[in-house]
Amino acid sequence: MGAVAIGLVLLTGCGPAAAPGGAGGGGGTSVPARDDIGTSPALPDLGVTDLPVRPPSAEFTDRVRLVADAVRRAGVPLVPAQPLLLSSWALDEGFDTDAQKVAWGHGQITLAPAVDQAVAGAGTLRLPDGSSRPVDLVGVRPALDRALEGALGKPSDCDGIPAAQCRLVVSRAVLAEGKVRTSQGEATAPVWRLTIDGLSHTISVVAIADGVLVRPGHQEPLPGLPDVPVGLHGADSLKRVEGATVDVGIAGGGCDEGLVAHVVELDDMVVVGGTTPPLPKDTVCTADYASRPARLHLSRPLGTRPVIDIVTGRPRVLGVPAF
Repeated sequence: MGAVAIGLVLLTGCGPAAAPGGAGGGGGTSVPARDDIGTSPALPDLGVTDLPVRPPSAEFTDRVRLVADAVRRAGVPLVPAQPLLLSSWALDEGFDTDAQKVAWGHGQITLAPAVDQAVAGAGTLRLPDGSSRPVDLVGVRPALDRALEGALGKPSDCDGIPAAQCRLVVSRAVLAEGKVRTSQGEATAPVWRLTIDGLSHTISVVAIADGVLVRPGHQEPLPGLPDVPVGLHGADSLKRVEGATVDVGIAGGGCDEGLVAHVVELDDMVVVGGTTPPLPKDTVCTADYASRPARLHLSRPLGTRPVIDIVTGRPRVLGVPAF
């Protein structure tokens, strides 16, 4: 197994505070431990709400090497410059009847002639940090089709509901503004506010052209990664970044007694996960799931390095919950 990259640092989170220097109190000179891997000085205890952070085992660091190689083969991901869209493309969904709900979910929606000719133009996206930017817009039909992609996509039959009842007609569309949830907080976006015949309220669809806001989706593990060793836990979320201090969530469950967090720094990424000790023979675990918080103190600010999950090799993006 080839060495990871020069500059890899292992960090710990227990015992008395030691080295001066790095932001967050976790910096210092690495001490060679195995090959090119070093261990930083110990950090203060983090309190009962945070998992302890411990030096990773040889098995964990071997997994880091595999993950780092897979990430580099796929291309080290960039930290998103814009917030990711956590809302759906449709806002204020809700229906008065089951037939309306089924019609929407099956894409059985037509536009009145005047609506179909609505001009898109340009608008303004107001971001959570108070800044704003001009954005191109799309017409009602493209915006509506995109909003329905997460349902059943193309129009289809209506599961036993008569065709005459399984249809929605958009009689009016007004360009307006709506609140959307993003990975950085609530933004204000241009929307098409749709009046639908027979529906007691409007439904809005985001009108911004593709490429400005992107919805995060489920990601399979990177190709080429072997099965995860028993007792190894993934990082399911990135909660906060402040210089060299990084808050993450570690996936836990019914048998996570003794769960501890680990972090391995590389020059181009930071790999995070956790481990639990071996379980007694014939232990039965429940299927419950919990994300456990851990606070990590890096040897230098995270900067543009992505935070990579030890299990999947995928990046964890600030503010995006586990899917």
